[in-house]
Amino acid sequence: MTAATAIRAVTQEDLPDIVRLVNSCGFPARSAEGWRWVLFGNPQQGDIPSGWVYEKAGSVTGFLGNFVNRYRCGSARYAIATGHTVITDPVRGRQSGLKLIRHGMAQPDVDAFVTLNNNALSAPLLPRVGALPWLGPSGREWAEWILRPSRAVRALLPSAGQAERFDCHPGFAFPVEGRRGGIMFVSLDDVGDDELAAITADDVLVRQIDSVSLRYRLSDPDRRGGMSYVIARSGGRVLALAALLITKPSPERLDHAEIVDWAGSACQAGVRAQQALLRHLARTARQAGASKLRLHFPSSVPAAVLQAAGPYLRRSHGHDPCHGHMKNGALAGWQPGPGDADYFFAYRIPPALFAAGEQPDDIMR
Repeated sequence: MTAATAIRAVTQEDLPDIVRLVNSCGFPARSAEGWRWVLFGNPQQGDIPSGWVYEKAGSVTGFLGNFVNRYRCGSARYAIATGHTVITDPVRGRQSGLKLIRHGMAQPDVDAFVTLNNNALSAPLLPRVGALPWLGPSGREWAEWILRPSRAVRALLPSAGQAERFDCHPGFAFPVEGRRGGIMFVSLDDVGDDELAAITADDVLVRQIDSVSLRYRLSDPDRRGGMSYVIARSGGRVLALAALLITKPSPERLDHAEIVDWAGSACQAGVRAQQALLRHLARTARQAGASKLRLHFPSSVPAAVLQAAGPYLRRSHGHDPCHGHMKNGALAGWQPGPGDADYFFAYRIPPALFAAGEQPDDIMR
């Protein structure tokens, strides 16, 4: 790397350049405050850089985000960094993306560096720098429940303009509380950290779940509503949790509800609670008007749970969206779930829920 170029840790002073690069590359819009939240608000980040910028002749021409999740297995503790939002200046950023990815893979303080949501353009580049699609077919899959068939059929036709786009009222929220049989569905405010930690077993590799981290995920300054956590409780125990988010895959396509977090106890009562929770999410999303319900990484969820919400499609990307560089051999068999990816901040926000008024309409849609 010449003296005129440099890779350094991202700082808050870089936020305007990140917004510029994101908008120029057509990524889902996010304000400077939104990026401040993504990069500098994560309570599990610790001292690990939240990303890097590539400078060329004094200008920022590339960016790579580095979001850290913490994991446990028995007494062992691990840090897994998710690389996200690899963007480069379309004119001056040649080769800076690959250099940033190499830099992320070489960082010293994590047990693995992964991408769980990369696009088709980056998929063939990542193996060139040693990030392998270690999940194979299971990393490409998602489950999809069609909630409104008439809307799903219309999605196959050319867009009819604004009428084909999702439009919800400002402050839209999923009504997540309720009861199904002996299962109570409550909000995050009704549970404590001890209950959350007891959802998953101590002898398997699981993400550390606590109220501070989950509330952080709900605090996106760019999103006014449209994301909720719901907790399934039975017999005085918390047995499962999920997060539901309303989004759009592109400006012209129909909205859908995405399950962006999922965790459940593997015991018999836990599987029953997960089944009831998925049925509750499908009913909630349908009542809210969503056209589809989606869950990425369905292999991380018991098959009996997936079947509980009725017939579904098992769909697959044509490229590998998941690549990884495992530095710690203990993580070789790790099977991520939706809460391990960057979906909660990477998805497009419907226009009525976008809080940053300065963003252009054609970017928000």
